[in-house]
Amino acid sequence: GTAGGAQPGEAGRATVPAWMKVDEAAKTVSADIEAGKTPDNNHWNFNGYYNGNATLTVPAGYKVRIQMKNSDPAVAHSIGVDSKTGEFPPMFQSPKPVFPGAISEDPTSPQGGTAPGKSATISFTADKPGQYSLVCYMPGHAATGMWIHFHVTEGGTAGVSTSS
Repeated sequence: GTAGGAQPGEAGRATVPAWMKVDEAAKTVSADIEAGKTPDNNHWNFNGYYNGNATLTVPAGYKVRIQMKNSDPAVAHSIGVDSKTGEFPPMFQSPKPVFPGAISEDPTSPQGGTAPGKSATISFTADKPGQYSLVCYMPGHAATGMWIHFHVTEGGTAGVSTSS
C-alpha cells in the first residue's frame, strides 16, 4: 500500500467527470465539451485539454452524443472523431470521421464551422474498438494541439483519464 490514500496525480485512472453522463443500461454516453474553455493553448482546447493530455473512453457499441459549445472569444472550432492520434496535417482535405455522424458541420471552414458562442452536437455509435482522437478540423488547430484521445474499448467502462 501507499501512505496517504488517494494519489491525486495518478494518470490513466478513468473517472466520470461532471461534464459526462453514462447510462450503462441504455449503453449511452453523453459529453458536454467546451472548445476554448480555458485560455490554454491559445483557447485551442477541449474542456481545457489539448495535445492529447486527456483520454475519453467509451465501450464498443455505445451510442455517443457530444455537445460542443464554442467558448473561444475569437475563432470558430469543430469536432470530429479521427483515426489519427498525432502528427495531424495543417490542413484537412474533406475529413472523414471514423464513425458516421461523428463530425460537426462544415468542420474545416473558419466561416462555416461552429462560431464563438454557438454549439454543435454530434451523435454516433462507437461500433469499432480502437484508439482514435477528438480533433478540431479548422486549419492548423489539430496540428497545434487541439485534440484529445478517444478510445473505444471492448467491454470496460466509460470515463475520462488525464495525463500531466
